[in-house]
Amino acid sequence: MLDKVKLGDFLRGWAERLGSSESTRSTTTVTAGLISLTIHALFLAGLAFAGHQVHEVAQTTFSSEVYEPSALEPLKTDSTLQDIDQSDERPVLEASGSFAPILATSNVQGAASAASPATADEALAALDMGRRDLTRAMDMIAPSAMTLGKNFAIEGNGAEHVTGVEGAVDRIAVEIVRRLEQGRTLVAWAFDASLSLEAERKRLAKHIETIYTHINQLDANRLAADDGLLTTVVAFGQARKAMTPKPTGDVSLVREAIASIQADTSGEEHTFGTVAEIVTKFGRYKSSKGDSYNLMVIVVTDEVGDDQEKLEPTIEAAVKREVPVYVLGSQALFGRAQREMDYYDPKTKQMFRGLKVDAGPESVAIEQIRLPFWYGGPQYDVLESGFGPWGLSRLASATGGIYFVSRFDGAKMGFDASVMKEYRPDWESKRAYEADVSRSPLRRAVIDASLITQQNLPGMPTLIFPPIDAPNFKDVLQNNQVIAERTAYTVDEAIAPINAVVKYRDRETSRRWQAHFDLIRGRLLAMKVRCYEYNFACAQLVKDPPKFQNSKSNAWRFVPDAQIRYSDKAAAAAKEAQALLQRVVDEHPETPWALLAARELKNPLGFKPVEAYLQPPRPRDESAAAKKKAMNKSAEMKPAEPPRL
Repeated sequence: MLDKVKLGDFLRGWAERLGSSESTRSTTTVTAGLISLTIHALFLAGLAFAGHQVHEVAQTTFSSEVYEPSALEPLKTDSTLQDIDQSDERPVLEASGSFAPILATSNVQGAASAASPATADEALAALDMGRRDLTRAMDMIAPSAMTLGKNFAIEGNGAEHVTGVEGAVDRIAVEIVRRLEQGRTLVAWAFDASLSLEAERKRLAKHIETIYTHINQLDANRLAADDGLLTTVVAFGQARKAMTPKPTGDVSLVREAIASIQADTSGEEHTFGTVAEIVTKFGRYKSSKGDSYNLMVIVVTDEVGDDQEKLEPTIEAAVKREVPVYVLGSQALFGRAQREMDYYDPKTKQMFRGLKVDAGPESVAIEQIRLPFWYGGPQYDVLESGFGPWGLSRLASATGGIYFVSRFDGAKMGFDASVMKEYRPDWESKRAYEADVSRSPLRRAVIDASLITQQNLPGMPTLIFPPIDAPNFKDVLQNNQVIAERTAYTVDEAIAPINAVVKYRDRETSRRWQAHFDLIRGRLLAMKVRCYEYNFACAQLVKDPPKFQNSKSNAWRFVPDAQIRYSDKAAAAAKEAQALLQRVVDEHPETPWALLAARELKNPLGFKPVEAYLQPPRPRDESAAAKKKAMNKSAEMKPAEPPRL
């Protein structure tokens, strides 16, 4: 209050020195106004300073405060999984000897420990976002029950589904016209020149005139006329090549440029470097007449790109010059980095099957476990995510463009875009993503579990066993118990960080991360129970051998059974696993998570031996085998080198 009085006296004196001749009332009003104005100005300055300080603190906190598991109190979980193997009565396994697994060396040692100390840098370094060995053969299986029959825009998140070339034509034309409304426009088409996209390039070359015809139909104000719209074409692979000598308004030259792109056989796609170079060269483009043009880039590709380290500098350059980047591409795989595709070489007339193509994942890191399903039926090794690959999706989103999810061949999408909208991946920078994951115990556990399972785990062990008195019974039993035990070992390692953070589940606000956590926990728990039940059933064949009731029976076959026989704790764990998986089905319908959870729920977790009859194998035709071997030897044909897509 004293300060305000002194400030008032000062202002009154200052007013008198200015020689004010106003009346007392006027002087009082002016003085009061000056006092009020000055006090508010000082108050606002103080708020601004405080706000600046808060911003600095917030920035510092965001960049340096990293979750350290060692700083947490010991975590507890209600899961019964960790107690499954603590049964008082372990089965006797005379037939298979030691129950120790045969394991491959793991390159993610310590990742499963949610209580190991780590510095901030070590915590980030532990999140190995690099690609893992994904060489396991995968079946191209996609869901058929949930498809899109029409175009659907995912508003506000930089992604949109279009159906084939026709859908892409319509949407690209609309975006070009919107750009024209802001001024003269230069469209730079950047075509992936790899072999895997050869057919699509040819198809789009035939449709390019349709795009520009559609532009003219939408362009009511004739903004594209008189060189208001120019186009340039660039091909890229390991290197880059301008297919048009200079930007042109002649659509026929654009079509010829696209059609003349030669396939790049290097197998490399320098996508982000190409976009950066286009932005640098044409971001401030002026025609020979001195007219300035706004640039927009359209990338056509079916792969991620081999130079993702240039992503952030490319975004920075495009944002600085206000250049939106659009992408026409395929869906990324759900929790996978590579897809397999078949390629027909028109020169050699050979079909190459199962060639690897980098097509994902849809997020910075792989956020899903890799665990084979047991029993017959789809494995869903390859499942489309509903989104584009992370790097390209981020490029489009951050620059104000759109990733157009398209197959180019009219194939329908796997999941409804309107449903998948709320499961959008985090399209922030890699550094920001890693920091977010490091600060969240739950997300860190999901990544750890996912990395641990990115190895070539064996599939399902056999369900068929010869008679117990057969000479090969012991070998069959032992070899398949080792398969189950190896899977169980990896499951144990992967579920350790998951079980350690169960109490954080209800604090997670992201639907995507909730679905990740519940599915991973449910599947790992279910697989753990299955492995223990399988080995228990094997042990029972030895300990208490059943007898054939049918004289024709000559084998034992395990069938899925709802009864859990290993222990009460295993039975409780089985119930928990099924409840978790059912929760995913109920809470996340028509999504990849629900599909995978339903597949896991398809078969009970226990096993029951039943007698069976197997047709004896036919004697081998040695003459036919020898003849075939001789023919192959005489041909001495070296298999053709598979192309790099």
